[in-house]
Amino acid sequence: MVISAAKKTCFCLIILLWSFTTQAQTNATLLFDGQTRNYIVYTPTGFSAQEQLPLVMVLHGFTQTAQNIMDVSNFNAIANANHFVAVYPNGVGNAWNTNSGFPGGSTANDIGFLTQLVHEMRNLYNIDTTRVYSCGFSAGGYMSHRLACESNICLAAIASVSGTMSDAAYNNCTPWKHIPVLQIHGTSDLVVFYNGGLGSKSVNDVINFWANNNGCPNTATVTNLPDVNTSDGSTVQRFTYQPCTDQTRVELLKVNSGGHQWPGTGAALGGLGNINQDISASQEIWNFFSNFRCVNCNAWQPQISGNVTVCASGTYLYQAAIPTPNSAYTWSVTGGVIISGQGTPQIEVQWNNGVAGLVNLVQTGY
Repeated sequence: MVISAAKKTCFCLIILLWSFTTQAQTNATLLFDGQTRNYIVYTPTGFSAQEQLPLVMVLHGFTQTAQNIMDVSNFNAIANANHFVAVYPNGVGNAWNTNSGFPGGSTANDIGFLTQLVHEMRNLYNIDTTRVYSCGFSAGGYMSHRLACESNICLAAIASVSGTMSDAAYNNCTPWKHIPVLQIHGTSDLVVFYNGGLGSKSVNDVINFWANNNGCPNTATVTNLPDVNTSDGSTVQRFTYQPCTDQTRVELLKVNSGGHQWPGTGAALGGLGNINQDISASQEIWNFFSNFRCVNCNAWQPQISGNVTVCASGTYLYQAAIPTPNSAYTWSVTGGVIISGQGTPQIEVQWNNGVAGLVNLVQTGY
């Protein structure tokens, strides 16, 4: 798509006006799959689109809203103190498609929606595509795991509070890259059981999956965190799996006797059980995220077609996953230039920095 000089000037003026607005919180909509999806964006004090900031997606739990998770997590204060953009999307019907199949769960294409939302944030706020993160509570945690498993977003890291993976999502999880993962979970969670069941994997299953995916050691380093608040009925242990491939890490904050809650908040998130006050889940998540940026963004190899998010300029290879012998292929690329390989199952593409691109492969002969 070619943007005229006039449109570019208009776009820049709009961004400039946004950078000086005193209203840091914005309600917005995005049309996706014929539905108007809505979300809340928070930009930190002094925000300017001339400076590429990290993006943290914060996903609400089942029956909750973007406003709920924004209020309870207090992520706006973390974003302001650490200078990143926070976005709080709403799921359809207050739910996410976690591939759980439970009554009331969403069947929307949330992988596609959240992928498009990242592109929208790139276009509107010039976010740093090497520092895109996703976290969430309960179903929002399940959804963050699904993004890491199935999306072509170049996620730098994910975190989940009180949410694991459904059996189906776990069985279908095929990450295209190594990705840092933080799990925060109470052992007395009566909604998403620590030891699994009712169609969900246990916390240990999820941690072991990501540790194996990332090439981490089988044994964690365990640290008992200070029991700062002795009246909250819970304590925290940190399990750290490292070193891992691509300088990734897997970490578990095990909240002993903790409930289905967001640690550190003063308000229940519609969950049950003890709310740990020894840690702030939001601060722990950002402390974890801030260690990582996306590398090997372009390592993803699409099958017959797919979207790609490119975070560094250069030439990269793309290949059909299951090429048919003695067949002819035609590739089309949006956002990049094919350098070589047209007519074969493998091509080289030259990308520009920060492009959200599209690669399509059509089999034209046998």
